[in-house]
Amino acid sequence: MRNLKSIIAIIAISLATTFSTHATEKNYSKVTQQLRTELVSMLGDKVQVELKESTSGEISFMVNNKNEIVIISVDSNVTEFNSLVKRKLNYKKINVKGVKKQEIYIIPVKINAA
Repeated sequence: MRNLKSIIAIIAISLATTFSTHATEKNYSKVTQQLRTELVSMLGDKVQVELKESTSGEISFMVNNKNEIVIISVDSNVTEFNSLVKRKLNYKKINVKGVKKQEIYIIPVKINAA
């Protein structure tokens, strides 16, 4: 009887944890998508970087208490793109609701060759 109570308690805790995490992720991905859209509009469609082939990278950033983007790192093979992202996005204000302050966000980017 004691083992049965323990097993039921473990299953209940596991299910509660799974459902609470799943509900949070849906909200988080919507905010992340809005952030991505805002970042892409700030960077613009035409990036002044010469490439021979398409490449990808990641932008790690956080939002401070003043709703400003603070670039932590840009992981890309193209050094011109790294400096371009830092110059265009660092300390720019955003208008996205639901953003958690002081949390690190990682946004993947793809740079197409012209």
